[in-house]
Amino acid sequence: MARENKIELGKLFFEEGLPGFQSLQFFQLLQEDPDSPFFALQSMEDESVSFWVVNPFVFFADYEFTLQESSKQNLKLEGQSPVFVLNVVTVRESGEVTVNLKAPIVVNQEKRMARQVILNDEKYAVRQPLFQLKSAVNE
Repeated sequence: MARENKIELGKLFFEEGLPGFQSLQFFQLLQEDPDSPFFALQSMEDESVSFWVVNPFVFFADYEFTLQESSKQNLKLEGQSPVFVLNVVTVRESGEVTVNLKAPIVVNQEKRMARQVILNDEKYAVRQPLFQLKSAVNE
């Protein structure tokens, strides 16, 4: 899958929702700092549901995968439709920040349709370390 550098903010439609949140289909992609690779993916139907996501190519320049035909059809991707990719970020209790490279969110920019896909590639982890947060308190 070719990567697209420009990530457009705004509304996204997940026809099948997200795993664990199938009933939620409409999300807003937000970014506080335009130079940051991090975004918030906020549900427009349930304000208590929000995810941190990241542009994976900033941290993993060689990240690539082939999108299955069924996913292309579900996203209504045709020919050279512009797409961008995001991955969910998790802050663990230990302060470790991980990113899910196994299940990227692929977005059809033209139609504002998104889908989280699960890759069959074993080289990508669900909990790929991104960085460690430093403790705010010195012990």
